[in-house]
Amino acid sequence: MSKILLKNGNLIDGIADWVEENVHIFINGDSITEVTKKLLNSTEEYEVIDCTGQYILPGLIDCHVHLVWDGSANPQAIIEHEPDESIILDAYSHAMDTLRLGITTVRDLGAPRGTVMNLRNKINANKLPGPTIICSGPPIVMTGGHVHYLGYESDGDSEVRKNTRRVLKEGADLVKVMATGGIYTEGEEPGSVQLNLDELSAAKEEALKKNKKVSAHADGIEGIMNCLEVGIDTIEHGIYADRNALEIMKNQGTYLVPTMKVMRQLTSSPDIPDWALEKAQQVIEPHFEMLKQAIDIGVKVATGTDCGGPMTPPHYYFDEMLIMEEAGLSPMDVIKASTSIAADCIDANHLGAIENGRKADLIIVDENPLENLEILKEDKLIIKHGTVVK
Repeated sequence: MSKILLKNGNLIDGIADWVEENVHIFINGDSITEVTKKLLNSTEEYEVIDCTGQYILPGLIDCHVHLVWDGSANPQAIIEHEPDESIILDAYSHAMDTLRLGITTVRDLGAPRGTVMNLRNKINANKLPGPTIICSGPPIVMTGGHVHYLGYESDGDSEVRKNTRRVLKEGADLVKVMATGGIYTEGEEPGSVQLNLDELSAAKEEALKKNKKVSAHADGIEGIMNCLEVGIDTIEHGIYADRNALEIMKNQGTYLVPTMKVMRQLTSSPDIPDWALEKAQQVIEPHFEMLKQAIDIGVKVATGTDCGGPMTPPHYYFDEMLIMEEAGLSPMDVIKASTSIAADCIDANHLGAIENGRKADLIIVDENPLENLEILKEDKLIIKHGTVVK
């Protein structure tokens, strides 16, 4: 196993509210074994990387991606008639694009059949390099519902229960449900309820039997309230959440993954269909106001982008961070939302921070990102599970 010493860096560990200067980080194999300010051990066995003047952060986490999509104006059309083998290869290419940005972990919230789950398995078995992938597999969606072409169409609580059991048997790390309509499926509105209370409850009950979390695409307030009533763990988008819903989220410890950038991107291209453009234009302002209020109330916000979705390739992750800062998070809190809080959100507590025993997922940048988060867009050294990413 390789041994690496990151010597004399400025540490932003993902947990503390301050920068620790002149820190040494020992990495043995895929894990962090010591974080110290004193070089008492012998360093002869270690590859030493001098980090003087640089800043060391945990690898970044994106809590909402779709690896099968390429971020073009109509990514579903590209894979619609492709065999799964081709879809998996494209998903792997997108995963590596993500890793090379310093995003070392992603949560994939919707992919057809076993495509992304099979890719995850190969990475987990060290057959392929790549980011850590937490994935839901096919989402549970009403017949003809939001992005039904990715998921298992289910009508009534018995079908939802059956398909939740099915996706968990197939190896999903969590369950994704489509509680409401959305922007990029024609003939529906973001505020419309799709899966009802009984259906959501069935999905939650079955997930609990396997000790798994449930994530919900939930744009409209009625659908959001249904999710909160049954104890859904993470609300994706949350566009029309009002103060009451946000207060409940705070009190219940529900995570909000706002995915702000994709909504703005949906208004940015002439290639976006008119029906999607109209809906996107309507949600921009209420979505941003919701996020500002969520931050003010103290809801747990985790960074997620919907990258892969229309007009949103992986590099827009950093714009998501800037929007979160614009909405009221401090730069340090944005970094926490992208590391330790994100790790808690996706049940990956071996990631997301730099401390003894955590996996050695780190990025090293030349300047202080607390002074300007855009620094994180620049070239950086990336270490994934103790290996430098080339």
